[in-house]
Formats: sequence, C-alpha cells, structure tokens
Amino acid sequence: MKEVFVKKYWAEEDTLYYIHFHGRNAVSQIEIRKGSKVFLSTENPLQGDSMLYDQSLEDLDLDKNDFISQDEFMRAWNEKK
Repeated sequence: MKEVFVKKYWAEEDTLYYIHFHGRNAVSQIEIRKGSKVFLSTENPLQGDSMLYDQSLEDLDLDKNDFISQDEFMRAWNEKK
C-alpha cells in the first residue's frame, strides 16, 4: 500500500496537522496547537479531545503543497516531549 504524508494548517482550529496515511487510512497523526503537541496512532487513537483522523485521504481538501516527505513527518514525530 502507498504511504502518504500530509502537513496541513486549519486556521479555524488554529492547529497544524501532520498525518501519515497507509493507503487511504490515517495511521499516525500529530496535532500542534499553542503550547501543546498531541501524538496519535492506531494504537493510541484518542487523547483528550483529539482523535486520529477517521475519514479517507480523498475526503481531505489538499493541494500539492500539503504533501510532505516521510523524512519531514518523522522529524516531527520524533520530537515527542
């Protein structure tokens, strides 16, 4: 299955999302808000008010600048603190 990595800012939530898709499904996600980072995965899909993206990749309104490399995603993922 194809691996896809996305970085998207949603102004209405003032949140930056990094999402790793395996095929059409999200398998890991980072949510960055003022003062907090939330790391979610299929093993840990819920944390507080945050939930691993549960829609298909095709449901997101993405443009070409939203797609990132696996390395960029992993750098953000490895910054768990």
